[in-house]
Amino acid sequence: MNIIECNKVRIDTTSVSAILPEGVRNDLKKAGNVFLTVYSKKSKMLRFFPVNDEEIWWIKIVIDSISPQTSGKILAKLNKIVSEIIYSTGVCIAKSDCFWDGLVMESAIKLSKENVVSELEEIPNVIKVEINNIE
Repeated sequence: MNIIECNKVRIDTTSVSAILPEGVRNDLKKAGNVFLTVYSKKSKMLRFFPVNDEEIWWIKIVIDSISPQTSGKILAKLNKIVSEIIYSTGVCIAKSDCFWDGLVMESAIKLSKENVVSELEEIPNVIKVEINNIE
């Protein structure tokens, strides 16, 4: 289950959008041309994060149950293997259906994709870890 939807968006002088008014596009252009967009299904909020045009990893973690201890262990482990997190969120749909999502630049990760997965799977309550590239 995806609790967020993500995409890379280019905002340049030729782009026209019925969704983004010209003033918003012009304001965003001041921060760059490439943005990571994150749409939160729960809050119905769309966010724009300026990024360099490089690979972005979407780390998805399925958790048996979320607690401050589990969240703390996930963040502590990520602080050791990732130098910067662009965005993260966690939610429980039901008591046993919990998810944590994080978006990071590939250049900020200190390990291989396989090693990141194995490191995160060592955390108690973590059921599954998946990493995808955002196009």
